[in-house]
Amino acid sequence: MSKQDKFLSFPLRLPQELDRLFDQLIHKPWGFSGELQGWNPSIDLYETPDEFVLEADLPGVKGEDVKVEVEGNEIILQGRRSSERKQTVGRVHYQERQAGAFMRRMALPESVDKDKIHADFKDGVLRVILPKTAKKGKQP
Repeated sequence: MSKQDKFLSFPLRLPQELDRLFDQLIHKPWGFSGELQGWNPSIDLYETPDEFVLEADLPGVKGEDVKVEVEGNEIILQGRRSSERKQTVGRVHYQERQAGAFMRRMALPESVDKDKIHADFKDGVLRVILPKTAKKGKQP
């Protein structure tokens, strides 16, 4: 390898070397690795006059693998997405889709009626309805 080849290859490797050093200095002492573990689904949360609506994109997740719980003043979404490859022979050249367990924990507003929360799971979208408590002076 000529002197010029070494010079040209150094800037191209710098980002990988910095990532490796950062991983060793920051993540490893705390027991974390630089690799992503699991995944977190994207969520939307919006409000109507009568309720809050939480929607989570859960492509590839089976309904029986999703759990919605209320714990104290928090709502917890959790579940698991399996990695299902159609092809079993060959090698992977690129992979962005992640599998594994997920958990999202969010604080609930005081105005949510926790006893009336319900969820629906259809076409890979979890929809959680968080009804608001009846306002004083409002007739049912």
